[in-house]
Order: sequence, then C-alpha cells, then structure tokens
Amino acid sequence: MAEKVMVFNMLKSLKNHIKLIIGVAILSTGTIWALLTFIFAPNYQATSQLYIEQPTAGLPEAGQIEKSADPQVVEAYSAMIKSSEVLSAAIEETGISLTPAELFEKVTVSNVPSSHVLNITVEDKSRKVAGEITNSLANLAVSEGWKLMNVDNLEIIAKASVEEVPPVLEENGLYVLLVGGIFGTIVGILVAFIAELFNMLIRTGVLERRRKRSSFQTVFK
Repeated sequence: MAEKVMVFNMLKSLKNHIKLIIGVAILSTGTIWALLTFIFAPNYQATSQLYIEQPTAGLPEAGQIEKSADPQVVEAYSAMIKSSEVLSAAIEETGISLTPAELFEKVTVSNVPSSHVLNITVEDKSRKVAGEITNSLANLAVSEGWKLMNVDNLEIIAKASVEEVPPVLEENGLYVLLVGGIFGTIVGILVAFIAELFNMLIRTGVLERRRKRSSFQTVFK
C-alpha cells in the first residue's frame, strides 16, 4: 500500500517538473539535429570511367592485345589526373572553393581489375559537387592528355551523376525531430522521477530524524 501511495505521489508531483521534461526534450531534439547536420553528415562518392585504348599497330593478332592495362601506364595517368595543372583547371571549371592540395585528398584514381578502365572517384559532402568534379577531371584528362603526356588514347565511357540527394533532415526532417522529441521526453520523465524520489527520500529521512528526536525528548522528560 505504501508503495502505491509513493507512486501516486510521484506521478502527481511530475507537474512540478514539467519545465525540466520540456527542456530535456528540446535539448535532445537539438542535439540530434546538430549531430546529423555537422557530425554525421554523409560523404558521397561519385565515379566517372575512362577507357585506355591500346594501340594495335604491329600486333598481327587481336588475341595478343593485353587484357589488363600496364600498371605503369595506370600510374602515369593517375599522376596526370591528380597533377596540380589538372586539379587547378577542374577547380576553375567547377567554381569550387578548394585548393589543389585539398582537392588532391578527395580524388582517387584506380584501375578496374583485368581491364583497360580507369575509375576517377571524388568524395564530397555534396553528391552534386562530387559528380561535377569527377566529370570535369575526366574531361580534362581526355583534353589535356596530349599536352601533358603526348597521348591521345583516353575515352570517357561513363559519367558520374550530378543529381543532388536531399540531406537526411530535409528528407525525413519531421520524423527525425519527432524521434528526438519522444526520446527527450522519456529521458526527462525519468530524470523527474529520480529527482522526485530523491526529494521524497530526503523528506522521509528528515521526518524520521525529527520523530526520533521527539521520542528521545519525551523519554527524558
């Protein structure tokens, strides 16, 4: 019976902590929003593909054409695509606010195994920006190849998509805020319960000490 009375009193006292509950709910919602916006914002990867045409002059049989690109050739093309000249030209063409050194860290050039295909991959928080950069680098690799390496055997076979993907908050904003609010409300209620229980225990202890003191005074009288 005493437990039921305690629970009833705690439920009744929750209204005294309504500001605390609302405050925790708002704090939880704001924290989730900040995490998704600034901390856990996804990075997108966009990839365009180049084909290295192998010269067939001097090869009597088509079967003698190598199935895989020469690693040294792949390395040379990778160095060209990530060179300061090409990166600077891509920055100027796309209008992004990056230095060649910063863009260099975002670009990866790789060879598709057992093929003459090169992947140019760019990573960025904006899918549209990543796509624009990688397509610009592919175009520059084809157009600048002769000037930088005296070769003209690159062909673009696939371009990256430049379609923008809505951020999580724009796509599911109401759902995210609702989850944050519910979670914060539950935490706020738990905190209020703990605070009220703590206050009740303190009050009970004080009353018990007063009762004992009163009993001692009565006995000594």
